[in-house]
Amino acid sequence: MKILEQIFKIKENNSTIKTELTAGLTTFFTMSYLFILSPKLLENAGLEFTSSITVTALVVFICSILMAFIANKPYAAAPFLGETAFISYTVVNTLGFSIKTALAAIALCGVILFIMTLTNSRAYIADKIPENIKISFCCGLGLFFIFIALRDMGIVNFTAKNIPLEIGNFTQISVILGLFCFILLISLAKKGLSSAVIISMAVTTILGIIFKDIQFPQHIVSTPYGITSSLFQTDFTGLLNKNFIPVLFVIFILVNIDTTGAIIGLSYKTDEEKNTNNKKAMLADSMSVIIAPLMGTTTPGAYLDSMTGISAGGKTGLTAAIVGILFLFGLIFTPIIMIIPSYAYAPALLYVGILMTTIITKIDFNDITETAPFIISICIMIFTYNIGAGIMAAFIIYPLIQLLCRQKSKTNIISWIMFVLSIIFFTIYPY
Repeated sequence: MKILEQIFKIKENNSTIKTELTAGLTTFFTMSYLFILSPKLLENAGLEFTSSITVTALVVFICSILMAFIANKPYAAAPFLGETAFISYTVVNTLGFSIKTALAAIALCGVILFIMTLTNSRAYIADKIPENIKISFCCGLGLFFIFIALRDMGIVNFTAKNIPLEIGNFTQISVILGLFCFILLISLAKKGLSSAVIISMAVTTILGIIFKDIQFPQHIVSTPYGITSSLFQTDFTGLLNKNFIPVLFVIFILVNIDTTGAIIGLSYKTDEEKNTNNKKAMLADSMSVIIAPLMGTTTPGAYLDSMTGISAGGKTGLTAAIVGILFLFGLIFTPIIMIIPSYAYAPALLYVGILMTTIITKIDFNDITETAPFIISICIMIFTYNIGAGIMAAFIIYPLIQLLCRQKSKTNIISWIMFVLSIIFFTIYPY
């Protein structure tokens, strides 16, 4: 135990080993859906599903360990589902480029991010981002989580009608259990129970079995799948294709914004945005962006689901390390993890989203020049289902409004550099 204290400075961070373990378990169970969702998206891009299950767990383990030991942050790291969906549905299936070329592009972006981190340019850029845009990262992502959670709980559904969403069927057992899970979670959290997320997920899953909505697995343990079909599936020669250059630029912007935005969002919510360890977190995630595509998956970074562990009291890298170890160990218990229904983990995402949106109180709603870019940014994130697009829109709107309102002092060189890059982003975006 002393070695854990020395490595992670647990007492210095006003935490305990028990709290960090609980936080790690909480984050792990919240992120457990990655065992299924990430491989499914990669399968759609042409990679083997079973191999991707193992790759996903290994990447979460490696990237979370890097975050734990380099930055000592409670941020579990994993492949972003939004990035994975973009690569699968847009780059591969819509534009027709190979998954191998896309993975090579991500690896190259990781090298560039690593150099930017070492030269302090990435941290400098993050520091110069206007305060309200930083807040929009956190609040927008929180609302995005709420939207995804409501969809996964069946409370709202996509529709082919003129309206994009419609109310779900509240007579379905899955919707009822999802609402029960959320109410139970809130009740337990209000009582200060740090394991509220874990308990609510476990109880709801058991109820799902009792009501025969899900079946108990035939096997409790299984042998992890091999990864030979996923390793080193990168084609760097494909990057020389002139038609791929615009896509490469878009990928780089998304990789940079999503990874940096996730760290800013998590650290801002925990009031650590000025903490120099953010540079260490950026160093860890840039290394992860290099490693993950070589193993056969897309852009990883500090995972926003880590907020569940942070809300459970996690304050050090031990939380992240626990998540990584559990993902590795979880490969043995894949049959059990696979039965956790969406209505059991979605309420945790809803809870996290609500926590993240409370940062909205930091916005000065009396100043329309500050409020407008903030509102437009988060709305685009949610309505287009595209976090990167919402962030880039803010980089265009904010400096223009300040310029026309003769408030140039609110902008800086980084604001205008991001303005130009955002214009290029929307110009060459593969619509």
